[in-house]
Amino acid sequence: MPADATVRRKGTKRFVRPESLPPYSLTQRGLALLAHVARHRLIASDDLALLDGGSAQNVKRELRLLWAHGYLMRPGAQIQSTILIGPQPMVYGLTNRGARMLHTEGYRIDPEIDWSENTRRSGVAFIEHSTARSRLMAGLEVGLRGRDDVALVHAQEIIDSSPPQTRQASQPLKWTAKIPMDDGRVVPSAVIADDLFALRFADGTESYFLVEIDRGQMPVRRSSNVEEIVEGKKRMRTYFMHKLATYWHGWKQGRHVQQFGVEQIRVLTVTTSEKRIETMLDALRDVTGGKGSEMFLFIDEAAFAAVNPIDAAWVTGKDRVCRIVD
Repeated sequence: MPADATVRRKGTKRFVRPESLPPYSLTQRGLALLAHVARHRLIASDDLALLDGGSAQNVKRELRLLWAHGYLMRPGAQIQSTILIGPQPMVYGLTNRGARMLHTEGYRIDPEIDWSENTRRSGVAFIEHSTARSRLMAGLEVGLRGRDDVALVHAQEIIDSSPPQTRQASQPLKWTAKIPMDDGRVVPSAVIADDLFALRFADGTESYFLVEIDRGQMPVRRSSNVEEIVEGKKRMRTYFMHKLATYWHGWKQGRHVQQFGVEQIRVLTVTTSEKRIETMLDALRDVTGGKGSEMFLFIDEAAFAAVNPIDAAWVTGKDRVCRIVD
């Protein structure tokens, strides 16, 4: 028997619901956990425990019951990561049953979306990207609890207050720009941010942020290999400098005002290493004609995880260190 066959067989059992269901009545904690999963789409059990604020053991027990009774799903692709790098916190997504329950209980959610299929189809790269995003947002939410000088505003609230074209858009976080080229052409471009949030301060002012999660899987600068395979499909290879250019020129063209009705916005990038940040800063200087820009903030995963996220030291596009509440 191959060495990993036993691991695969044992691991697979974690993704098959028990035939004999344990008794369970949906609790307020269970509803709150379902709401967290709905907001984040895919989120790891340790981040759900962080958001819950109670005993991690009790939260994970509740999650197992929600999964066993069909309110949550464990995307099967994550077993591939377990085989390669060992046990990881379980990742959960919402099912149609979970969405219907939230809708019945008065939560704002579209029960017509096929939540189960969206969760089931999640591949390894998408799971890793999504859980990195939810880890960032969960950390910010918990880091701000109990403070009366600043509050977190989630994406949906911002979108609800945005101009009609954004409220009605199927992809409200799609950011477009016209990028001038060296040969005189102007090329339309677009990126879809991974998330959006604002910090609301006691004096009534707000700071807005678009979120980019960079897993180090795309080159920072254009690669000679223009095609890549993602989730089994061929597509044109993207590169991070293109994203920087799209955000930069869109900002200069007033995209933040047109799209969200706000006077200022910044782009936060969480990436894999300090060295990659240095490469991004160099690319940004090329995009901005050597000036850099305070519009962009960068941090690596280890630095973000080491402290309260609100106190984390971000590197600006001008190579200066700041906090997002500064």
